[in-house]
Amino acid sequence: MKVKDMSEFKRLQLIAEAVRYCQRVSAMGMPASAFSKALREPVHFLWERRAGSKAAAAQYRSRSAVGLSFGREELIYDHAVPFVYLQRRLLALDTVDEHSIRVLLQQLNLIVLITKDEDEVLKSAGLNKSMPTDWDGNDPLARYRAMKIELVPNRGAVNGI
Repeated sequence: MKVKDMSEFKRLQLIAEAVRYCQRVSAMGMPASAFSKALREPVHFLWERRAGSKAAAAQYRSRSAVGLSFGREELIYDHAVPFVYLQRRLLALDTVDEHSIRVLLQQLNLIVLITKDEDEVLKSAGLNKSMPTDWDGNDPLARYRAMKIELVPNRGAVNGI
């Protein structure tokens, strides 16, 4: 069955199964570096990319990224909240079910298209894989605000994503 033909419930069930697996192996002592891909890939392909393309998955673009496209190495597909934060929250769930997974994905799994230069700005500030030290835990766009990267809604986004 193709992902685009799966119901949201089925996709969330599969992600929940990946979370339970990662919780089990983590509890057994496996380091996160050895199992994180087992969670990152289902989230990416079953949730983020459920509409198909990366451009359709992104809710926002930086103002500088408007009009740019993939294929010329102009755009960076960026998680507004670095994946490690979502991973920690998913692995900390006491009740792993479709509802709790959906809530965290909707809260922390926001995709933004930025330019290569803007990605370098985040990297130079130490914000490519972390949130600002004063992050309130709620604003998923805090890294861009901190670096004055202006975001606009992505016209190419698929509704409901």
